[in-house]
Amino acid sequence: MTEWLEYTADWGYWINPDTFRTPRIKKSVRVGAVVFLKDRETLDDGRPITVTTYGVAGSSDIKMMGKKDASAVLAKQMLEFMRSRKMYPPKTEIKKTYANGNVDLDYSPTDYDSFSIRFTPEMVGGDVEDFLYDLEAFTEEDSEVAEAWKVEPAKSSRSTCRTCAQKIEKGELRLGEPSLFDGHVSYGWHHLKCAARLLKGSKLDSLLGYEGLTDEQKELLQKEV
Repeated sequence: MTEWLEYTADWGYWINPDTFRTPRIKKSVRVGAVVFLKDRETLDDGRPITVTTYGVAGSSDIKMMGKKDASAVLAKQMLEFMRSRKMYPPKTEIKKTYANGNVDLDYSPTDYDSFSIRFTPEMVGGDVEDFLYDLEAFTEEDSEVAEAWKVEPAKSSRSTCRTCAQKIEKGELRLGEPSLFDGHVSYGWHHLKCAARLLKGSKLDSLLGYEGLTDEQKELLQKEV
């Protein structure tokens, strides 16, 4: 079950370990996700600068850490992504290889931020270059599909909410959280009330299934989000 930390930031992002996209922090952050927070400061000479701090979302707060430690967390998540998807994450490329078998990747989630991700033979269980060679290039089409949430009345009473772990009754409006595995999109379902906060600020008519809702259901969705 996916856990969420209620958290707001004036200027910050979290890195989704399922897609390696970087949503803006609005009302909550996925537990276990790496975050980077921005703040503007003014130097003694009057020049403005942007300061970035890093951390990982815990169940009760953000655990702040240095960029190197945050990159080590990302390395483990990236390795899991690569093994399950058989492809590179978005905006990731080989930066440097070393005689000892280590390989550094450059992951640049934004135009102004980058992380150096180090893979070692111990991490991948063999030759790092061979492991990377077998991966497919990242495809934008897959990522766009994986980012699209879904809304629909539950087709049965068999689904369980990933937020509260309670049953979603048949006919009850539910939200589907997408994930991509082996080239196929699947959905983890949430009660509307449990996950509506995650879609605040989103265009509701861009949700898959929105056009198939009744006027009453659209009104309920609008009210909750």
